[in-house]
Amino acid sequence: MLITITGASGSGKSFIANYLTTLNQNIVHLNIDLIGHEVLEIEEVKSKIIKQFNLNLNDNKIDREALGEIVFNNQDKMQELSNLTWQYMEQKIDDYLILNSNKIIILDWILIPKTKYFNDSDINILVKADFKDRINRAIIRDNITSDKFEKREKATLNFDENKFDYVIENKVKEETKVMVKKIYDKSIISR
Repeated sequence: MLITITGASGSGKSFIANYLTTLNQNIVHLNIDLIGHEVLEIEEVKSKIIKQFNLNLNDNKIDREALGEIVFNNQDKMQELSNLTWQYMEQKIDDYLILNSNKIIILDWILIPKTKYFNDSDINILVKADFKDRINRAIIRDNITSDKFEKREKATLNFDENKFDYVIENKVKEETKVMVKKIYDKSIISR
């Protein structure tokens, strides 16, 4: 079984995915942002990104902050980055799906609706939260400024709620857990 979870930055995607993993030992969670970070370590990808975005290496690594300054402010640049990295990311995700084919797999990513995994998913979940809550969470989680969060926000998608099986309003953690548990209990996940 495949479940996708998406939502804007700081909405609580990983929080909900991680909570679901506590409800069933057969559930595994892949945060695709982490796959994106791994792909930036591949030499072929590094050289393409350095050339495409005129970046320098920092300790033989892509400066993700400098790259973010470029791509989060410009949808075209974000697409260029995706064009360079997606085939590598997709291969890693596919490998993970094969490795865990006997489990319930949660894929968590802001851009998941733009992928084949969204259409292949058994359950699609959208997580929503107020802008103020999201910015506060991101500042604490990512150690960034509100200005950097607002730049990142420019790269977010507009989500069509009608394309999701469940929409979760994530305001208070304990209330969100109750909502997620209800979804778990009444859906095919718990069977």
